Amino acid sequence: MARPQGKLRMGYVPLPDGEARHIRQDLIFPVSGFAALDPCVGEGRALELITKNETGHRYGIELDAYRAFQAREKIGKVIYGDCFDVECRAESFSLLYLNPPYDSAANGDGPSERLEALFLQHTYRWLKPGGVLILVIPVAQLAVCGNRLSVQFKEVEVCRLSDPESVRYKQIVVFGLRRTRRKRERLSDWEISR
Repeated sequence: MARPQGKLRMGYVPLPDGEARHIRQDLIFPVSGFAALDPCVGEGRALELITKNETGHRYGIELDAYRAFQAREKIGKVIYGDCFDVECRAESFSLLYLNPPYDSAANGDGPSERLEALFLQHTYRWLKPGGVLILVIPVAQLAVCGNRLSVQFKEVEVCRLSDPESVRYKQIVVFGLRRTRRKRERLSDWEISR
């Protein structure tokens, strides 16, 4: 029996270049520079295009050795390893580009959890208040990520991606700005569940 292509590539579904350029058009970078992280950097192409011609620091994490090597050539600072083994100071980055593997992870004796939600849960704390989240996921996973997005982010926008490869995986991009701790604490249960 043939395995889906994403499984063969460890759930790796790179963002098409055209989609990265469209995302780039929606961003305004600060003149003073930025620090951007892609914790599933792959070959680094998406982060390279999204931050092209801007002054800032680019960082990546990649589990696959070959892709980590390729990413280093494009963005410079890349950790070859598992994102879940990386410790990072909270609120360190002004941009988090997250296109996690599209798969499930076994959870001991319990039900499996989606990697999209696990990556978001592990990395969102690394984003500064007011920092920009760019989350690329299959549309079916929006509900799995929805609670964290509604509590931790404001001005959340969801856009469908239209490149044929993106349509194949039913990808969307979610933009959000990280809320301050004070704003998160002031949210009522009613506001969160709306």
